[in-house]
Amino acid sequence: MSFKYLQMKFAETIGRFMPRRIGYGIARRFADAYVLFDRRGRECVINNLQRIHLHNGTALSRRALRVLARENFLNFAKYLVDFFHFLHLSRERADRLVNFGIVPQVFDDLLARGKGLITLSAHLGNWELGAAVLAQRGYPINAVALWQPDPKLNALYQSYRTNRGIIPIPFGRAARECIAALRRNEIVAVLGDRDYTGGRQTVEFFGRPARLPDGPAKLALATGAPILPAFMVRVHGDTFAYVLGEPIWADRQHDSVDDVMKRVAGALEEVIRAYSEQWYLFHDLWDVEGDRRQATAAAFGAAAGGEKQRAQE
Repeated sequence: MSFKYLQMKFAETIGRFMPRRIGYGIARRFADAYVLFDRRGRECVINNLQRIHLHNGTALSRRALRVLARENFLNFAKYLVDFFHFLHLSRERADRLVNFGIVPQVFDDLLARGKGLITLSAHLGNWELGAAVLAQRGYPINAVALWQPDPKLNALYQSYRTNRGIIPIPFGRAARECIAALRRNEIVAVLGDRDYTGGRQTVEFFGRPARLPDGPAKLALATGAPILPAFMVRVHGDTFAYVLGEPIWADRQHDSVDDVMKRVAGALEEVIRAYSEQWYLFHDLWDVEGDRRQATAAAFGAAAGGEKQRAQE
């Protein structure tokens, strides 16, 4: 039994029984410690924030960037608290915590076309909760997920999703299983801000080339399913609200993968710019080779279905 497995089970037990506010208080102390001692992570977050806001024409002071970076670390610590605290979330409490807005109407209208739906999110806000409360409302959610090389740890990770009504799809079988899900007129949820494939293809992102996964674009071109940018963000009072972008439609006769990827990158830029303190990326995405090496190292050896495969979160 791995140490990481024991860590996860301990965090799950604490998260289930500890009041959320107490968890947030502990999270704040850990976040402050990371900001103080994790110089590499802190500087990466500061540089990312600077790039995001400079691309929008805003030059923030070093002090302002440090304040935003601290908020970023704190929000991520809160996300971890909520991940375990919301493992057993009732429908009534979800309705109190989450502002769904027009989400049901938009999802129903797009699914009524019979092509399925690709939801595009990012490591921003609370993406796991965003998928879970939709599954709770009866939407068929399939999520492309990272497979862990430790079978016991992997089973635990995936149980967190299946217990919430989410069907995890391992990256090694993602294309085939995602197409099958879309043909069943279901939802395929993907995170579009981190590419674990080890490829070198790039798209302009906040003014510079970066590696973003092109799987959503290829799926849309192959199936005709729309890509809906959909994010769950933390708002006042530590409640949550959905932020939706305009659906991205791909026409295989007129659009290339690069064409669709430009629109995907634009949709990600819009929400990340607005909620930069909730975008949890702790390395330099624009160091293309460095990012590729990190992604390959993170995914190498992940096992799914008994075979070693690369994985995408």
